[in-house]
Amino acid sequence: MKRLFEQIYKENYKYVYNVALSVLRNKKDAEDIMQDVFIKFFESIEYFKGKSDIKTYLYRITVNKCIDFIRRETLKRKKSEIINEKFAQKQNDNLILDNLLEKLNVDERIIVSLSEIAGFSYKEIAEILNIKIGTVKSRINRAINKLKDIINKE
Repeated sequence: MKRLFEQIYKENYKYVYNVALSVLRNKKDAEDIMQDVFIKFFESIEYFKGKSDIKTYLYRITVNKCIDFIRRETLKRKKSEIINEKFAQKQNDNLILDNLLEKLNVDERIIVSLSEIAGFSYKEIAEILNIKIGTVKSRINRAINKLKDIINKE
């Protein structure tokens, strides 16, 4: 079995590589596909009945592997584009937020950061800053209204 596989490989590896290269247009990817094709062929050699020419059988495996590869790469590219887009948007949002927070005084900046960014409750903020809950609420309200005014003016 091993000798048969080696013989088929020696006689057909260039053919498989060229088919993959013609589809993918990339030497490294074509080499990877060629290896995958012969692994697949070796794993399924017992199912090859010889009803078709070996080149036809290898051609089918190669094209299917190329199609799978293109689908995977397209999906990876789309995911990468989405991630990059989200990252860029987040960076932009952070810059906008930083610029807005810079326009608040220190107390307002702290209270907004604790509430809106860090997500602490009024009670937790009151404990952290050692002030009354009513003071927390009024400071947050004043800071948020100031931010709204700044945004409306810009």
